[in-house]
Amino acid sequence: MIIDIAMSTGKESENRQGGHGRVMKYMGMFSGAQGFSMLLGIVKNKAAAKFLGTYGLGMMAMCNRTLQMISDATGLGLSFSGVRALSNAYAKSDSDVKRCIKVIRSIALFTGLLGMLLMLVVAPFINMWLFDGGEFFLLRLMLLSPVLLFMAVTNGELAVLRGTQNLARITIYITAIAIPTLLVSVPLYIFMGLDGIFLSIFLVALIQMCIILLLSSSLYRYESSPFSFSVLKEGSDIVKLGIGYMFVAMLSSLVLWLIYAILKSCGGNEVAGIFNAGFVIMMMLPGILFSAFDSEYYPRLASVISDKNKANVIVNEQVEVQLLVQSPLLMTFVAVMPILVPLFYDKAFAPAISMAQIGMFGMFVRTLTYPLSYLSISKNETRLYVLLESVYNAILLFFVVAGYNMCGFIGVGAGMALAHVCDFLMLQMVATKRYGLKLSKSMWRIFFIQLTLFLCVIALSLQYESMPFLWLLSSIFLLLSFVVSIKKIREKVTVYGRLKNYIKKFLMIFKR
Repeated sequence: MIIDIAMSTGKESENRQGGHGRVMKYMGMFSGAQGFSMLLGIVKNKAAAKFLGTYGLGMMAMCNRTLQMISDATGLGLSFSGVRALSNAYAKSDSDVKRCIKVIRSIALFTGLLGMLLMLVVAPFINMWLFDGGEFFLLRLMLLSPVLLFMAVTNGELAVLRGTQNLARITIYITAIAIPTLLVSVPLYIFMGLDGIFLSIFLVALIQMCIILLLSSSLYRYESSPFSFSVLKEGSDIVKLGIGYMFVAMLSSLVLWLIYAILKSCGGNEVAGIFNAGFVIMMMLPGILFSAFDSEYYPRLASVISDKNKANVIVNEQVEVQLLVQSPLLMTFVAVMPILVPLFYDKAFAPAISMAQIGMFGMFVRTLTYPLSYLSISKNETRLYVLLESVYNAILLFFVVAGYNMCGFIGVGAGMALAHVCDFLMLQMVATKRYGLKLSKSMWRIFFIQLTLFLCVIALSLQYESMPFLWLLSSIFLLLSFVVSIKKIREKVTVYGRLKNYIKKFLMIFKR
């Protein structure tokens, strides 16, 4: 009786805290796994910077960008369309789930084989543009073609785990791939130099595919018929839905690839390597947090998108939690950037510091745009989604290239930040006019407080070299940001109340 009362009290507390607690729960689960992966990635990046230099990092970045672009161009957006289709099947019956999984796996394998062939065809052209047509790089680019197959299979299995709500296995996968990635890559960089880049990309992609297959096939036996017309025809709805996502993913990869290529043409692999260093550090923390939010947010929003009021509540919850969690963390990254870049890479990458500091403001604005961007996806308005993303990518390419030509790497960071501001204004207008979304007053209060503190930290951090004492002043603004976030989180998520209830339930067991 006492235990039942305690359990019901815990449930009532959980209900009172609403979706904010749910968002925080999944954020903690995924960001923990991503954080571990990030720490090992830091060691890997440091080794790559030491043994490959700016030239080698630039080359590695171009290879990875090329593979990602081709993967996006042939992948049919399974990471979105597959999850949506499988989520619908998951609500019906086990037989529907198993059939849908077979269709997703067949499409993934087919697109992987298609990506392999496309890589073989375009390798000579990529080699001529990026590596001056030498045979040394041509052969190695062609040998990377199986990586496209590995990536496609991995993406398909991730869609299976997400669609069947096996989120715990995804966190295991994220954690499990970090160690072999480090153990394989670093020795290759040390003993093989530039050749180690190509072999490490190949082996890491193979290991990732094997681990995800091990995790998913233990739940659902692997079955695939990539050359069966009837099976592929069953996936026609997935393909139709995925074409728009595929186009956007391909466009995003193409724009980033063009930025690398244009910067390389302006200053060689060294410039591309410095840009890659700044971009990786700038995306490191936001990538962890956005990935954590994304795994839980998209399926939840898609399930209530037909109800305007419920969708409005979920979007506001998501934006508020992202602002509260990410703002002080992003400011911390800005403040310690002069330490992070030499720590993660080398002193030769110093120009990336100011680029990442200013560009991080774009990541702050993205805490607003990221939840809004999912509205058109959840509504299945593919054309609108493609249009919005196309405009954003065009703005990003223009601002980054123009920024570099005018102000070097500082201009690159400013261009990225400005592109995210334009993206937010565009998405906010569409969300208000088309979907009737209204961001809450509490969200705007949090935003303007953190915005003021963020701008102060950026302004101070850019002057550290000439006035070191500004570290102390920026630390004060960081402390204020953390205080604001913790205070608001305690109001919206009864963390301490939940812990207290759990402790009470635990003690009640021994009182029986």
